[in-house]
Amino acid sequence: MRGEVCDAMDCRRRETDVRAQAQRTTDLEAGRASAAEAWNLPALAAAPVLWLRHHAHVLAPPAPADVDELRAHLMALEGDEPAPRDADDEAPHDGPSPALFNGLCALCRGRCCRQGLQGMAFLEPRDLRQWLAQQPGASWADAVDHYLGFVAAEHLQASCLFHGVHGCTLPRERRSEVCNQFACSTLEQLRDVAGAPADQAVVVVGIAGSHVTRGAAMLSASGSRWLPGLRERE
Repeated sequence: MRGEVCDAMDCRRRETDVRAQAQRTTDLEAGRASAAEAWNLPALAAAPVLWLRHHAHVLAPPAPADVDELRAHLMALEGDEPAPRDADDEAPHDGPSPALFNGLCALCRGRCCRQGLQGMAFLEPRDLRQWLAQQPGASWADAVDHYLGFVAAEHLQASCLFHGVHGCTLPRERRSEVCNQFACSTLEQLRDVAGAPADQAVVVVGIAGSHVTRGAAMLSASGSRWLPGLRERE
């Protein structure tokens, strides 16, 4: 043993993580104390804290090969039987205001959406059939073209082709049930901690890099606001 930490790599890594977490917490607490005073919001000092991982947002035009693969996948869905709809998929979900959910996803920039590139946006036959039912005389190829028309001109690199700079380019009613129903662990935490009335709930969201605080914001039903000195940085 040497000093406070063993020479073993695992011990040193754990110690580094503990120190980094403590520093991130210190940075965030200083930022929200300053904001609570500057904005005259005493409730901010006691607001619950959630953490998101920093998510780089490098934009790039969609690769033609990825678009071709998505087209082929959607065309192949025509012969598939629609999966039975789970009653739970349409059940209302209790929780905080949708504005809080949307605000948290905007701060995250859709890390979960990265699964949508290989998952083909998780679209199923029933998604395209729903559009066809509203378009008498339209063909399956027309439905595929309709969906491909929403592919972002620039999307987050290595993410879903519908993952544009301002979020999903598909209207919510055109998204898959997976995309509409999924909630990451931080969203679940938000559901648990945001117990105040929707128009009064306030949450502090920290953006964590590997060993530093990348940013921190106050999140409420009216939107998000970066804490003084803690605007997210790359």
